[in-house]
Amino acid sequence: MNKKHILIVSNPDTMNKNLFQWISTTEAFDLTFAEAHEQAIELSNQQLFDMVLIDNTDKEINDKKLKAILPIFNSETLLLSYKGEPAHQLNAKVEYAFDQRKLKRMKRLLILDSSTNEGRNLPPFSLN
Repeated sequence: MNKKHILIVSNPDTMNKNLFQWISTTEAFDLTFAEAHEQAIELSNQQLFDMVLIDNTDKEINDKKLKAILPIFNSETLLLSYKGEPAHQLNAKVEYAFDQRKLKRMKRLLILDSSTNEGRNLPPFSLN
């Protein structure tokens, strides 16, 4: 299975210790780092990320700008705000976001699956 690719937008000089702890202990994801929102926009334009984790504890990072621009590059990218929670809560939050996206995709597939006609009394399609 491929590792999920996460872009972390946080200044390393002012990074929250809990976020640093999560970064140093996680091995389940492929992490890329951006120090500022401008750099995150450039990186998102160059490559696709499964998730962008925005450090809201850093006042220099404009999360509103990122949330407005990044979905233009890839609408499937998950945008997640880090608000200072402990590392284990952040891990649960990240896993939950990926699980919700998977469930949403499965729901879309089930709706589009036309192999079962149970409960549907539609006439067959005709061009006439």
